[in-house]
Amino acid sequence: MSYGSISMKTSMSANERLTIQALKDHDKVHPKMSASGATPVKEPHGPTKAASSRISVSSRRSHTSGEQTSSRSDKNSHPPTKLNYFKFVLATKAWRQQAKDRSIRSEKLSKPVVKYENTYKTEPEDGQLFAPGRVEQMIKETLEHRLKTVKYSSDKSRIIATELTADIKSKVKAMGFPRYKIVCNIIITENKRQGLEVASRCIWNQQTDNFASYTYRNASLIAIANVHGVYFE
Repeated sequence: MSYGSISMKTSMSANERLTIQALKDHDKVHPKMSASGATPVKEPHGPTKAASSRISVSSRRSHTSGEQTSSRSDKNSHPPTKLNYFKFVLATKAWRQQAKDRSIRSEKLSKPVVKYENTYKTEPEDGQLFAPGRVEQMIKETLEHRLKTVKYSSDKSRIIATELTADIKSKVKAMGFPRYKIVCNIIITENKRQGLEVASRCIWNQQTDNFASYTYRNASLIAIANVHGVYFE
């Protein structure tokens, strides 16, 4: 019995040394693990070789499973999102602007459309009559500036006449004749020293309506511009 007990103690110490050496080798491969938690526990009658090997294997498995669970938890865990103060302020301003626009649109839709009554004015006010002298001077300056170096061409004359009509009409409107209908007509023909007569007839009020006319000539063409101002009652 004494021999058996001595041999069991010697075998226990040898197995213990083998287990600790195996755990040290395992720690070299996985430095994050600690071999302190794998110290074998002595049984009352002494563990056998198989028991010590089971202790070492279970300790390795526990360390490996602990490492896997920690790595999985690190992968699955996401850092908490931080609130950007500047983005929050910009979003708040945009929301307030949208709410303001909606309120303005709702107010516009809720307000009734204002309908103005007729003024029943049959004559322009003082100082607002169509002024043929001013209009004629403007026509002269416009034609001289635009046609000074232009040579007559049947294709280009149509385009030039259209452009001059729009230009003169806009300038007459800018002079400030309220409630006047402006009609502009321009004729461009070749200058061959021939006779030319242009006539127009209108039905209007002699007290309020009037017209302005100017004829421009150069060596190649003749341009005649007529502008009528008719008061809209």
